[in-house]
Amino acid sequence: MKKVIFLLLLCCTTALAQRPAGVSLQFESTTWDFGLIKEADGVVSHGFNYVNVSDHDVVLEFVTPGCSCTTTTYDHSPLPPGQAATLTVHYDPASQPGQFHQTVQVVLKGGKERYNIIVEGVVAEREKDVDQQYPFPVILGLQVSGLTARFGFVQQGRSLVKSIGIANTSGRDLRLDYALEQPDQDIVVRMPQVLQDGQTGLVEIDFSPAPGRIGSLENGLFIFPEGESRGKAVALEGYAVKTTEKKSGAASLRFQPTMLDFGKVRIGSKAKATVTLYNDGKEPLDILKVEIPDAITVKLPQKASIPAGKSMKLEATLLLKSRNFRQEDLRVRLFTNDPQRPSRDVVCRLSVN
Repeated sequence: MKKVIFLLLLCCTTALAQRPAGVSLQFESTTWDFGLIKEADGVVSHGFNYVNVSDHDVVLEFVTPGCSCTTTTYDHSPLPPGQAATLTVHYDPASQPGQFHQTVQVVLKGGKERYNIIVEGVVAEREKDVDQQYPFPVILGLQVSGLTARFGFVQQGRSLVKSIGIANTSGRDLRLDYALEQPDQDIVVRMPQVLQDGQTGLVEIDFSPAPGRIGSLENGLFIFPEGESRGKAVALEGYAVKTTEKKSGAASLRFQPTMLDFGKVRIGSKAKATVTLYNDGKEPLDILKVEIPDAITVKLPQKASIPAGKSMKLEATLLLKSRNFRQEDLRVRLFTNDPQRPSRDVVCRLSVN
């Protein structure tokens, strides 16, 4: 390991003098292939070595895996010029059979520098019985393979289908029915009408946002025997976004600081915080929708547009009426015409007195 770090430092000593403008980090490699791994063997890890080739301290501000199956460990402290460090990526193959290709995005300087780290490979699935393949009971005798269907970004007028496995362990044949927590004409559910005792099948959920629909998908799907009461819902999550072509110079959202910092707040008292929204693209950035929780109000023009290379202030006011809240629910969600990330969350930081 010492030899590897020494060689990387030696290579990057020369790179300090000839590094591309605006580049602060030199990675020994940015891709790692785990090859064939076994699901039964658990988490695999790989360390990506890098050196600070700039003339100033560098901090990894955000390291964002593309999936909950991928996590990272790294040093959060400033890295001095010329020094080396390691970003370790951990991949959990549980319930991830087949080929995988996961990207971890490393962000510096408030989003001005981004690096993509990639891990890939193939997972050999472990043998599973029915309870392992369908571990989540939604009602007595009816089990599913997962309790969440995540659609990610789905453009208006397009369709994405997610599947949930289902198994009948009731000891009798079942005629199936379903219902949504909230009516939604853009969701179509297809599943077997009858599931015999011991039989398995697939529930297909088709999300097709209608033209003009923009916003979060937060719904639930109940699956139950016909004529019987409902049980636990399968969560449906995703985003309906504007159809925007990915091209050079397209609108690009960045915000600074990277969160709304309300500091110390008191229950029943208002607190304010501000972030600046920047358009780093060459086309206007349109803010198409803003989603906020009940505890937050924002000062932002309706259907605001930020010209290329310009900025706009987003002012937020927080009013907590009780201590019964989850901090992860306190965020401002922006929907824009940025084709790379059409939905962005500005998270909140606070402490309650």
